[in-house]
Amino acid sequence: MAIESSAAWLAAVLLLTVRIGPVLAFAPPFTLLRIPARIRVLASIGFAASLAPSGLGAIPTLPRLVAMAGAELFIGMVVAFSLQAAFSSFYFVGRVVDVQAGFGLAMVIDPATRTQSPLLGSIFALGAGMVFFASNGHHDLLRLLASLVEVLPPGAPFTAPEPDALISYFSTVFSMGLALGVVVMSALFLVDIAIGFLSRTMPQMNMLVLGFQVKTLIVLLGLAATVGLMAPAMLKVLRAALEFPAFWLSP
Repeated sequence: MAIESSAAWLAAVLLLTVRIGPVLAFAPPFTLLRIPARIRVLASIGFAASLAPSGLGAIPTLPRLVAMAGAELFIGMVVAFSLQAAFSSFYFVGRVVDVQAGFGLAMVIDPATRTQSPLLGSIFALGAGMVFFASNGHHDLLRLLASLVEVLPPGAPFTAPEPDALISYFSTVFSMGLALGVVVMSALFLVDIAIGFLSRTMPQMNMLVLGFQVKTLIVLLGLAATVGLMAPAMLKVLRAALEFPAFWLSP
C-alpha cells in the first residue's frame, strides 16, 4: 500500500513538473535571464514536489499517463502564454517607437535569447521584469500555480475553455501596453508633421539628419517625463497576465 501511494505521488509530481516546466522555460521574465536548463528543470521538479497532492488514487496506466501529461502541458502553456502576451505588448510598443524615432534601423542582441530585439522594446521588457520581481510577482505566480492545483488537480479532466476570453485578454493586454508609449508616439507624430512641412518649405535642408536628432531628443525627454507612469501601467498588465489563467481555466 505504501509503495502504491509513493508511486501515485511520484506520478503527481511528474505531471505537475510537465505543468510548471513551460512556465520556467518559455515565460518571461524568466526568459530574460540566462538560467541554465539544469536549474530550470530542478526548480520545476522542486515546485512540483512542494505542490503535489497526496497522490492520484490509483496508479494510471501508461497511455492514461501520457494523456494526462498532455493536459498538464496545455495548462502550463496557458500560463506561459499569458505572460508572453504581456511582455510581447511591451516589445510591440517599443518596436513602434523605434520605427517612429528611426531606431528601427538598428537592433540589439538579447544576451539571454541570443536574438535581435528592438532597442526600446528590450528596455521596456527589462523594466517590466524589474517591476515583476519588485512587486512580488514571483510570489503571485506561485500562488497562481497553487490555486490551479486546487482547482485542477493533476490528472483531473477539464473541458476546453472558450476562445473568446483568450481573444479579449490578448486585445486588452496590448491596449494597456500602448499606454507605455502613447505620449512619446504622439509627440513623434507631431514632429513628423512639422518635419514634413519644413521639407516642403525648405527643401535644401537635410531633413533626414535633422529628424534623427530631433526625434532622439523627443524620445529621451518623453521617456524621462513619463517614466513615473510606466511602472503602474506595467504592473496593471502583469496583474492581468497573472489573473487570466485562473479565470480562463476555472471550470
